[in-house]
Amino acid sequence: MNILHCDLDAFYAAVEQRDNPHLQGQPVIIGGRPESRGVVATCSYEARKYGVHSAMPASQAYRLCPHGTFLPPDIKKYHSVSRQVFEIFTDYTPTIEPLSIDEAFLDISGCHKLFGSSQEVGILIRKRIKNEIGLNISIGIADNKFLAKLATNLCKPDGILLFDANMIQNTLPKLPVSSLWSVGSKTAWRLNRAGIYTAGDLANISPEKLQRIVGSNASFLIALAQGHDQRPVCPRSDAKSMGNEITFPIDLSDPAEIDQVILELSSQVGFRLRQSELKACTVHLKLRTPDFTTVTRSRTLGNAIDADLVIYNIASDLYRQSGLTGKPLRLTGINCSNLIPCDLEQPALFEKSSDRLDNIIDELKNSFAGAKISRASLMEK
Repeated sequence: MNILHCDLDAFYAAVEQRDNPHLQGQPVIIGGRPESRGVVATCSYEARKYGVHSAMPASQAYRLCPHGTFLPPDIKKYHSVSRQVFEIFTDYTPTIEPLSIDEAFLDISGCHKLFGSSQEVGILIRKRIKNEIGLNISIGIADNKFLAKLATNLCKPDGILLFDANMIQNTLPKLPVSSLWSVGSKTAWRLNRAGIYTAGDLANISPEKLQRIVGSNASFLIALAQGHDQRPVCPRSDAKSMGNEITFPIDLSDPAEIDQVILELSSQVGFRLRQSELKACTVHLKLRTPDFTTVTRSRTLGNAIDADLVIYNIASDLYRQSGLTGKPLRLTGINCSNLIPCDLEQPALFEKSSDRLDNIIDELKNSFAGAKISRASLMEK
């Protein structure tokens, strides 16, 4: 039992409740404003009692929970808190696979002589995060990643659970197929239509029959249903792309305003690339019109990039060539793909002044969590 799955409980909302004592015990909803087109990013467990959940339109969340507190996400603050949590993880193992800002797998195979059993390590981590950071974290422990994550889901919120051989034999077969990794609502519907409702049903089906229902994923799903998962904990993130987008409260058509949004999004994506020590070879621009028509444009470069202004110049040029200049837009997004580690890109002979400025801004953002540090051209809007 060497794999831990650690997942902070209602992370964004929990940080806001920690920092604002009057919000403790109250329904808190992080995301778009009720009157906007935004969606719920996450919400406190108090809000979930009313049926609010992530990805729900904020307007619907307000109808379900009109007395809730709606707050915009403070991503910089959440990233700062996340770094504190991951620093605690590194005190127990170097083998950490981040899944998101608030979730990770830990392989503690070589740590037992120092810290005790896997369960003791989990207890230590939970205690430190509670005492030092003021947040609750749920931890699942198992022989593999699938069962560890399943254990976390079963013990949330604020729990710790060891998914042992007894649970593999008695609990796993009774769980719905939707509990299995990669089984979404559509796949669950197809399985249910074929009379497959539980992991136990799935574990006993022939690969040939299941392949006709779910395709090439059949063998993997059967293995999961039997409690097997051979995937290792991979310390380095294999992110394929990084992006940010924004849905406007009202449609925007002024090219100068849209250009300013492109600069802000470029700065956000550039910061994320540099924090992840990655560079991108391709820049994508996403534009959505009021009738929900989505237009995408992209450009692939000879050299990988991570500088804010380089990303901005490419994206701005793509906007001018899109045929939508001056036309109303409801959404704009920037995505960078074909990512490579920084150490694989040959460094330039001379550092550009824009690179130095990016580095200075990054240092300030990391040093002053939550501070609103941006380029002067973004101060007007």
